[in-house]
Amino acid sequence: MRRAIAAAMTRAKREIPHFYLSSTMDVQPARDWLDARNAGRPPDGRLLLGALFVRAVVLAAQAVPVMNGHYRDDAFLPASGVNVGVAVALRGGGLVAPALIGADRMDLAGTMAGMRDLVMRARAGRLRGSEMSEGTITVSSLGETGAEAMAGVIFPPQVALVGIGAPQLRPWVVAGAIVPRQVVTVTVSADHRVSDGRLAARFLAAFAQQIATPEDL
Repeated sequence: MRRAIAAAMTRAKREIPHFYLSSTMDVQPARDWLDARNAGRPPDGRLLLGALFVRAVVLAAQAVPVMNGHYRDDAFLPASGVNVGVAVALRGGGLVAPALIGADRMDLAGTMAGMRDLVMRARAGRLRGSEMSEGTITVSSLGETGAEAMAGVIFPPQVALVGIGAPQLRPWVVAGAIVPRQVVTVTVSADHRVSDGRLAARFLAAFAQQIATPEDL
C-alpha cells in the first residue's frame, strides 16, 4: 500500500504544477441545521457534516467545471458529470480515494448513503475498478478532530483536490459582534496547467455559498 501511494504521489508532484488556495469559513449554520435535522433519528438515518462537504464540492465543481475532469495527452478533458473521490483511511494503514460515481445526480441523503457504502467496502477490500479510476475531483477531510488545515496532493489524472481541516471553535464576527463559531479551513490543490488563482477562488466561493445554506444542498 505504501509503495503504491509513494509511486502515485511521486508522479503527481513530479508532473503536476500544484498551487494552493485556502479559505476559512463559518460552518455554524451547517452544524445547527444538522443538529435540528438529525434530532430523534437513529444513527443510520443521520447525516454527517462530511456529507455536506462532499455535496458542496459537487455543486462547486458544477459551477466551476475547469476544476472537474482529467488532464491527459497535454490537454484538459472536462468531465460530463461529477464522480467525487472520497479519501478513506484504511484500518491497516494506507489511504484510498474511491469515487462516488454520479454524485451530481444524488441528493444529500443519497450522498450520505453512498459515502457510508464506499467506506465500508473500501475497508473490506471490495471496491470496483471503476470507483478507483473514474474520479473527477477528490475530497480529503480530516474529520472531527485533527489539524485545522491540509493541502493535499492531486490524484492524477485529476486536476484538483479539496482538503478540509477539522472544525475549530473560533471567535468570529457576525453582524458586527464577536461570537464563538465552528469554522473550517478549506484548501484547494489545483493544477496550474488547467486553472489559476482566480478560478480556484471562484470554486472556494461557490463552496462557501453552498455550505452556508445547507437546506439547499
